[in-house]
Amino acid sequence: MRLPSVFYISAVFFLLFSPSISKSQTDGAEESCFDYYKFQSVTIDLHTDKSAYKAGEGAKFVGSVTNTNSYPLVGGSLILRVSKFDPRSNVGNDIIDEWTAIDDINLLAGEKKSVEIPYQLSSGLSTGTYVLTSYFVTQGKFNLAGLSFSDDIHGGYANFSVEGKSEKTVKFDRNGVKINNEPYRIFGLIPRFFTEDAKALKISVPLKNETASDLSASIEYSLYYWDAANKKNLVKEWTSAVEIKKNSSKELFADIDVVEKTVYFLKIKATFGDKISEIHVRIAKIGFRPRLNFIGVNQFPLTGEEGARMFVCYHNTTELSDPAARRTLQRDSNGKIIPPASETRNGKLELMLKNFSGRVLSNAVFEGGISGDVEVFAKDLKNRLDNFVISAKLYDDKGNVVDEADVVYDCSKFSENICSETSINYYYFGAGFLILVLAVYLATVHYKRNEKINEPAKT
Repeated sequence: MRLPSVFYISAVFFLLFSPSISKSQTDGAEESCFDYYKFQSVTIDLHTDKSAYKAGEGAKFVGSVTNTNSYPLVGGSLILRVSKFDPRSNVGNDIIDEWTAIDDINLLAGEKKSVEIPYQLSSGLSTGTYVLTSYFVTQGKFNLAGLSFSDDIHGGYANFSVEGKSEKTVKFDRNGVKINNEPYRIFGLIPRFFTEDAKALKISVPLKNETASDLSASIEYSLYYWDAANKKNLVKEWTSAVEIKKNSSKELFADIDVVEKTVYFLKIKATFGDKISEIHVRIAKIGFRPRLNFIGVNQFPLTGEEGARMFVCYHNTTELSDPAARRTLQRDSNGKIIPPASETRNGKLELMLKNFSGRVLSNAVFEGGISGDVEVFAKDLKNRLDNFVISAKLYDDKGNVVDEADVVYDCSKFSENICSETSINYYYFGAGFLILVLAVYLATVHYKRNEKINEPAKT
């Protein structure tokens, strides 16, 4: 299904607001991360097998996932989200469910993969229109289609309708979110940055019971760094229980510690029997914590030909000063807007090519300023390899490792045989050759020794 035009506008705003396009010196040439990494480069085309269902019925999501990049993608995941559509809302839709539907997806350049995902609709769904949104990430962290931590930038989008027992339900009031008693908009761009010395924040969210019955709810809180696509980002989780009277609402509170990280992502899930509602709140504070944005190679397998490169895109996760002041429009003498420069602090980045045994075959190190702009660091490769690992490690200004990833390229994991039939493992070949030489030497020594023993005695 074709995405609504607001999607494209939101995506453009994301790229302008959050890490912006920047250039980095790489092997003597000025390049952009976006020469390699293409946001929305995986096309997700999913739809339901029927246009309408009854609550509690089984459904299917069918369609395809296509890699439009000129290089393969490895370790991909398809994330799906089901939400109740609210035409009156200006802050997104009520989330009903979200899960990773398929893991370990490996796609060749240009490959289209058919998918079919069974899904059990809850018997507690209310009557109305529902939205299926989809996202594609690799390594549990690199966004290729949509932003899994956002409610407005999708990879794919489809509608279906449900006939339930009633239009009334239980849901979070997305307009009522507050942080430290001040309204906080959770849809679109992050509305404000908290100060670098912020230690704790109080989040409050109203939960509305629109039904005609008193209900008991189980509440699950999950706090992550950056997003929830990677379970390693989980900081803390806890539960509580609440009672909500009919036709009323209850304020839920979460006190979170924000000392160590710069960007936090809080998921709150309320379960009332067969009724579910979920809300996401993303928070950023001023500070310095670099992050890997994408890692890859522009050719696979590596053939030793010119032009092959491994690359890594990176950026600081937030601002280093008050972003409102930094984004105040400045104009030159001709009235043209001067883009504000993003501030930097020094960090370090290590990029390595390894074999499956962990031996480093090629490496490069960058040390210098890292800002909120997405920058690229790349290294030419002359190797001939079918299987290898691209490894990256990112350090902050105090020498702490703040992000790392190992991207495994295995030629046997794809839908087609792309392994080089004539490729030679020179390490095994060299070891075999040495063994052969040693065997010949020992055989020669043994032969000469026997020959000497069997010589007739001289008289």
